[in-house]
Amino acid sequence: MEFSNTTNKDGIIQTIEFWTRLPDGEISGTSILLKQITGRVNRAFDKIMPSLLSYSDYIRWDDINHADRPIGTVDITSGQSDYTITEDDNSLDILNLTRVRIYSSSSATDYIELKRMNIDDDRALEAMSPNSSGTPSHFLEKGNTIFLYPEPNYSSTDGLQLFFEREQHYFESGDTTDEPGIPKPFHELLALFPSYDYVLVHRPDDTNTLTAINNRIFGIENDLEDMISKRNPTRSRLTISNDSNK
Repeated sequence: MEFSNTTNKDGIIQTIEFWTRLPDGEISGTSILLKQITGRVNRAFDKIMPSLLSYSDYIRWDDINHADRPIGTVDITSGQSDYTITEDDNSLDILNLTRVRIYSSSSATDYIELKRMNIDDDRALEAMSPNSSGTPSHFLEKGNTIFLYPEPNYSSTDGLQLFFEREQHYFESGDTTDEPGIPKPFHELLALFPSYDYVLVHRPDDTNTLTAINNRIFGIENDLEDMISKRNPTRSRLTISNDSNK
């Protein structure tokens, strides 16, 4: 579903006009209202993000509007256990780190999987304040920082391979043919949430319309959860913040 299609009347904006019973072109032809509704569409995207990001430790979703893949590499520095991950190389916020792989030595060419360590693990304190070194076998994630355990005793270019989920592509009010980077059967959610908000604010007594929109949202959200649970991963490079004093 395109963001706005004034010819075929089947874009997100036109769908909002349909559900809110606004006249044809009322949103797309009114600059201020279009900007307000665009903001609500983007907030709707934020609303469904937890569903997109909440399935296990394997990458389940990445916005198809991104030009590269959600895999990055980070250099390993001998004697440094902590690596702060902030953005990918497109300055997109990384929302969820799903897998970490590593070269097991400075000369290795094949990555091996690191096991995730929870903060309540008995080794978590040593991971954050290391007293031993060697080849890492685990990683601990705390905030935007990952700690390798044990601390690596070797350096390696692109020694860490990180799989992640990142922020979505947001719409701008002037967009027309852009489509949301989620499966097409669920594009309508980005119209339904703003429609519900609009009716709730401007016609709060219109309970029939509010109920109809809410029921539609409920059905599509259930279908979305079923779909996302079956999706898979993909690759790129990160910008990182290293603290070489540690």
